[in-house]
Amino acid sequence: MKYNKKLFFALVFIFIFEMFFTGTTRVRAGEDAWPVGPEVKGDGAIVVDAETGNILYEKNIYEQFYPASTTKILTTLVALENGRLDDVLTVSYAADNYVSKTSSRMGLTEGEQVTVEQALYGIMLESGNEATYAVGEHVGKSIAGFIKLMNKKAKALGCDRSHFANSHGLHDDEHYTCCYDMSLIARAAYKNEDFMKITGTAFYNMPATNKHEAKILTNHHWFLNGTQKYEYCIGGKTGATTQAGYALVTYARKDGKTLISVVMHAPTWADVYVDSKRLLDYCFDNFVSYKMEDLGDGSTDFPSCFDDEDSFKIPEEPFITISGAGSVMVPEGYDVSKAKKTIKYNTGMELEHGENTIGSIEYTGGERVLGSADIIVYNSDYPITEKVFNERWPSYMIPIDTAFEGVDPSKLNKPGIKDEELKKQKLLKENAVAIGIGAGVLVFMVGGIIAVIKKKRRRR
Repeated sequence: MKYNKKLFFALVFIFIFEMFFTGTTRVRAGEDAWPVGPEVKGDGAIVVDAETGNILYEKNIYEQFYPASTTKILTTLVALENGRLDDVLTVSYAADNYVSKTSSRMGLTEGEQVTVEQALYGIMLESGNEATYAVGEHVGKSIAGFIKLMNKKAKALGCDRSHFANSHGLHDDEHYTCCYDMSLIARAAYKNEDFMKITGTAFYNMPATNKHEAKILTNHHWFLNGTQKYEYCIGGKTGATTQAGYALVTYARKDGKTLISVVMHAPTWADVYVDSKRLLDYCFDNFVSYKMEDLGDGSTDFPSCFDDEDSFKIPEEPFITISGAGSVMVPEGYDVSKAKKTIKYNTGMELEHGENTIGSIEYTGGERVLGSADIIVYNSDYPITEKVFNERWPSYMIPIDTAFEGVDPSKLNKPGIKDEELKKQKLLKENAVAIGIGAGVLVFMVGGIIAVIKKKRRRR
C-alpha cells in the first residue's frame, strides 16, 4: 500500500497547513483595487481568463443582445460533443433552401456530401449558415432536436440569460444571449481541442465533393485572415445582423496567458475590432497570472496552496496534483496577500484506482473568484477499503461514518470481529496523538526560527 501511507501524511500536512495558515489571510474590503479598463464603443463587452474564468473586464455583461453568428461557437461545440468528425452527411433540401440564399454560406447545395469535420470548418471559417442546418439535422436527427441540444448545453454551462432558436444566428426575437453567457460558451469551447484547431485555422483546403470542385475556405475573423494584424489571436468568431449590430469573440494568447474577449452590439466592423484589440492589450498588460503550485514559494506574498514538500514529489506519478492550469489572475499591483483561500474536502467517497478528486481549492478577493481548482490524489491501489481507511485516515478530519455514507457495504470489506475494531480504534488514537505531537513540534520549530531571525536583526 505504497501510496496509501503517503495519502495519510499528505492529508495530515494539508490539515496542519490549513489550520495554521489559512486563517491568517484577510479579504480586501470592496473591489476598489480592480481596474475599470478602457472605454469601448460596443454596448456590451467582457474579457475573461480562459483558464480560470476570472472576469478581467466588464461592460453591461448581463444585458440581452442578439448573438448573430457568434452562435456558431455553440453550434460547433455541440456538434463536436454529440457527433463524429468522420461521419458523412448529405445536405437536405431544407438545409439548402430554408436558410437565406443571400446570407453567409460556405456553398453547400442539396444532395452534396461532406464530412461533419468539413462542414464545421465551413461553419467556423466561412460562417456557413446552410452548413449549420445540415450539421444540426445530422447530429440532432432533426434541426429541432439539435436546437434542444444547444439549449441543454447552454443551460448546463450556466447560461441563464440565453435562449437559442436556431443553429446559425440569423435574427429571431427568441434567439438571444449576453456577453457573460457567451464567455461561458466560448470558454467551454476553448477546452475542446478539435474546436480550437478549427477556430484557429486561417485557411482550409476544402476537398472536392460530389457537387463541387476543391476550394479554399477563408476565416472571416480579421485577426486571423490578415485583414488586421494581431499576432496573439488564436481563434474566434464574427457575427453581424441589423438587429445584433457587430459582434466578435476572440481567443488570444500572450506570455503564457490565454484570454477570451466578447464584444457585442458595436456600431461597425472597424469598431468591434478596435474594441477587441484594445481590451485584450489592456488585460495582457495590466494583469498577472500565478500558478497555484508556485504560490507561497517565496517569490510572491500570495497564500500558498501546498508547500514544496518532498512527500508531494513522485517523478512519474504525482501524488497530489491540481486540476487544469491551477492558476489565478489578478491586476498588476493587486494585494494578493489579502486573498482568502478556502479548501473543501469531498466526503462520502471511496478512493478508486487512479486519480480521485478529494476536494477543491479556491482563492477569492471580496466576492470575486480569483481562481479555483480540484485537488487530485493519485491512488495506485484499488480500492482503498474501509479497513484501510480506518487504519490510516485521521478520524478528526473526516468522520468515517460520513466518508462512507451511502457506499455499497459489499465494496468496503467491513471486518466483523470486535477485537479487530478495538485494534483499529487504538491505532487511530495512537495516530491522533502522534499527529498532535507533530503539529506541536512544527509550531515550536516555526516559532524558534522566527525568534532567531529577530535576534539576528536586533544585533545588526
